[in-house]
Amino acid sequence: MDLIEMTKYAKTNLLMRKTRTFLTLLSIFIGIATIFIFISFGLGLYSYIQELAGESSLDKFIVQARGTGAPGLDQTFALDESDLKEVEKTLGVKQALGFYAGVSEVEHKREKKFIFVSSWETTNENNELIEAAFGVGVNPGRQLRKNDAGKVVLGHNYQLPNKIFEKPLGIGDKIKINDEDFPIVGFYESVGNPQDDSNVYIPEEDFKRLLGEDQKFGMIFGQVHNADEVSNVVERIQKNVRKNRNLDEGKEDFFVQTYEELIEQFGAVLNIVIGFIIVIALISVLVSAINTANTMVTSVLERTKDIGVMKAIGATRRMIRSMFLIESGMVGLIAGLFGVFFGWAVSALFGTVLTALGWSFLAPKFNAILFISLVIFSTVIGVISGVTVAIQASLLKPVDALRYE
Repeated sequence: MDLIEMTKYAKTNLLMRKTRTFLTLLSIFIGIATIFIFISFGLGLYSYIQELAGESSLDKFIVQARGTGAPGLDQTFALDESDLKEVEKTLGVKQALGFYAGVSEVEHKREKKFIFVSSWETTNENNELIEAAFGVGVNPGRQLRKNDAGKVVLGHNYQLPNKIFEKPLGIGDKIKINDEDFPIVGFYESVGNPQDDSNVYIPEEDFKRLLGEDQKFGMIFGQVHNADEVSNVVERIQKNVRKNRNLDEGKEDFFVQTYEELIEQFGAVLNIVIGFIIVIALISVLVSAINTANTMVTSVLERTKDIGVMKAIGATRRMIRSMFLIESGMVGLIAGLFGVFFGWAVSALFGTVLTALGWSFLAPKFNAILFISLVIFSTVIGVISGVTVAIQASLLKPVDALRYE
């Protein structure tokens, strides 16, 4: 009996027990689909992290006051001009800017929304630093300039209908901020989340006039001269700002982080979450393997006489063993194929929905390795679950097998 004949024999036996085969396939299918879904979304997030972790981020840092809520909303936990000056004069700092954040009423054609409004001193150097910090630029249109009082740049989602306002906005349109008209000069590219993509950006003088001259910074963005020295520069910044705020070491009401540290923290949390979910899915696959082994044991018991007949007419132990291994492997292969297809369909569907909702950075990523490795993994699980049973079947003595009732 060659490989093709053994495969046909295994297929026939699986089809003869459709209900049992279906339930066995289903148990492995669920585990493989679950693993595929979470790995694909994990790959999407890892891809997003890699985009953030480019060379341009290695020399950046951020200073932020400790507190609750979004930066800049609680003026009790904020940074001021004196903190910015301390950062700027720190040895190794190339550039730093104070970033304001607040909430204002934004109106277009009688639709009113309360939106996050942000600002900074709009020099060319500061604009470049902000765009590097955000990871996106202004397109279409242009960035705010030094003498652009009364103008505004909006987040990406204002260009889309029914995202922020019912009708999309374009370059030259006007919005009202606290009842004052602001012509639109540009839109940021999509960041990938609704919060950032709905922000409003206005010049510093307009921000202070609308929200109050006493506004403090929500955070300070900065850049160092030498990316290799960023950790040492951060330590010096902490020391200078701590001294400026009359704080003891260990009792800081602010923190300084490099972009690399932020990305590493995000990646570490992601590793834990994805790892935990995959462990749960693997437990499901383990249960599926046990279920497959149980199915194969039942199959051997039902075909004991058949095994006796085959051995009596010349079938070797190797042939009997191979038949059952092929059968259990086919279960794993079929379950794996359907599992990765279903996992891909679900992931793609949710990715489309998330992108439509403005959470494009959460969209999944797919590659050939993911598809192939999970199908192989499923097949191997099927084969392994049938090894003991296949060996047991191959050791049956023809006489005993023929006598079996």
